[in-house]
Amino acid sequence: MTRERLYAPGPVPVPPQVLAALAQPVVHHRSQGFRELFLSVRSRLAEVFAVPGDDVVVLTGSGTAGFEAALLACVGPGEKVLCLRSGRFGEKWVDVSRRFGLEVTQFVADYGTEYELDALRSQLEELPDVAAVIVVHSETSTGMLHDVERIARVVRETARDALVIVDAVSSLAAAELRPREWDLDVVVSGSQKGVMVPPGLAFAWLSTRAVAREGGRAPTYYLDLRTEIERQREGQTGSTPATSLIAALDVSLDLILERGIEQRWQLKERLNRSLLAAGTAVGLRRFASRPSPAVAALATPEGVDASRIVSALREDGIYVGGGQGDLKERILRPSLLGHTDEHDLVVLSAGLEVAARRVGLKPQPGVAVAAASEAWHEAASGR
Repeated sequence: MTRERLYAPGPVPVPPQVLAALAQPVVHHRSQGFRELFLSVRSRLAEVFAVPGDDVVVLTGSGTAGFEAALLACVGPGEKVLCLRSGRFGEKWVDVSRRFGLEVTQFVADYGTEYELDALRSQLEELPDVAAVIVVHSETSTGMLHDVERIARVVRETARDALVIVDAVSSLAAAELRPREWDLDVVVSGSQKGVMVPPGLAFAWLSTRAVAREGGRAPTYYLDLRTEIERQREGQTGSTPATSLIAALDVSLDLILERGIEQRWQLKERLNRSLLAAGTAVGLRRFASRPSPAVAALATPEGVDASRIVSALREDGIYVGGGQGDLKERILRPSLLGHTDEHDLVVLSAGLEVAARRVGLKPQPGVAVAAASEAWHEAASGR
């Protein structure tokens, strides 16, 4: 029987220590023991967010639940938002914003490319009363890491009062993210990607400016983020939380912070750079102009259906992300985002080479692992 291996950009492989925590007896969410655990988790989660000492709210739900909660808390019905769109998740936030009755303007970049900042500045100058700018940090659908720091600087220079709302679902604990230094206002993420916990938890951080924004009193009970902030400061939640997932998060945070969050960023960038090198060696090409450490988006040559490579990998028990929407036949999205290391890099690189050969590409035997290994060691030496 072929062993199955998960190398997708979420959900991701989970450390055995985290799985063991999930198997422990369920604790009561109002017990003193859970209260102490929850307060400790929130404190260390703030370190992963690079906002030590700040409130990071933990919600039971997916990253989408966290995004909805944050949007409802900060932007009121009828207010104007500028949604930056260059992939499926940017498109998703356009849809969510419209459903909440917001007046949406879109600023668009081609898939896999950076936003043109001078054009963004001009767009913002035409929206003097925009309440928020929404941007996806790591656009998982294209493998693109957007320069949120520079985007936020343009917003501050052009529309000073606008909130900068960031989807960091796949970038948290994978890519450099500094909410305070970059003057961000809202950062939302989830448990099933860089944090290495099964799906089911959402995280949200709000700046002082976002908390002070009065326009967004949430028309929701379960996702009332402002109420949750107050309750969670006391180690409580408004509704029954996913206690076992939070216990698992407790273990995962220890693992992530054992060497520090910056070391974690470096590891994921190094793994992804090496994986992209392996893909290039077998005849694919890097799709994103500024790759996210969360996912190696690889484009196929003309006439080669990327979904066939995804299927060939699955025949060998390797699960990677496929292209979404219009990119289904154009790209595949392998990832070493979760509990992975350089040994997984070797396995996935070799698997890519075998799958590429099955669909008609003709890489030289061993070229993928050799390219990945060379990139890995080059990154270690700082070249």
